[in-house]
Formats: sequence, C-alpha cells, structure tokens
Amino acid sequence: MNYSGNVEDFKKFLAEKATLAEKQSVKWVQKVCQKVEATSKQIMRDSPTDSSKSYGKHNHHPSFPNNPPSPDTGALMRSVTHSVNIEGDRAVGYVGSILDEYPRDLEFGTSKMQPRPWLSASLEQNRDWIKSQWQKLKGGNL
Repeated sequence: MNYSGNVEDFKKFLAEKATLAEKQSVKWVQKVCQKVEATSKQIMRDSPTDSSKSYGKHNHHPSFPNNPPSPDTGALMRSVTHSVNIEGDRAVGYVGSILDEYPRDLEFGTSKMQPRPWLSASLEQNRDWIKSQWQKLKGGNL
C-alpha cells in the first residue's frame, strides 16, 4: 500500500477500513451461524429412528444413541435459532435452542439416556466449510 497525504486523511482512511473489516466479520459470523442452524435442523430431519421402540401416546420412535434426535413434534427444530452480537472488538455468534433443559439433555445425555448430539454434530459437519469461509474472509474474497 502506498499512501501520500496528511495524517488526518490517513486516520480517516484507516477508520473506513476498520469499519469495513467489522462489517465483513459480522457478515461472516452471521453466515456461519445460519449454516450451523440450518444443518442442525437438517440432521434432525434425517436422523434414523429405532422402530423397535415406541414411547408415549404418539408412538414416538427415538433416534439411536449418539445420533441426532429425531423430530417427534418438531418443537426442538422450531426452537433452534442464532444471533450475532458485537462484544468489545469481536463479533460473537450464538446458535442454540430457546428451550430450557431438553436440548442440553439431548446433546449430552442424562443418567437415563445416551446423548443425541445435534449442535456439536452440526458444527463438526461444517468444520471444513467454516475453515474455508474463514480463509476467504482473510483473503478478502467473501
């Protein structure tokens, strides 16, 4: 970069670049969160169920342990959302469920149920894509 001018012009130039960088980072975090949210919902839809077991009045067939939860009523899928916040000098993305304990119990399991990871599975499925998007952002190609 070559620059010739006064200091105030240079400060303005740097401020504009910083604003652009902040917008790009927020856009990148938003894109990643949307992808992780969509994937978490898709892997629940695609999760195989154990038809040899049936629970409740709706004959719920549970997913197999260590597979994402299969939708019964769809409440968990509808509850998954994301947000992006500016926290200090960082754009921070959140993906999760607005429900209380149920999503956590499925993700990590309980004393009576093996885990049905849905959020970590979505992150893992998107790991390479996220890395590639980061490389694009760093190269200014997003």
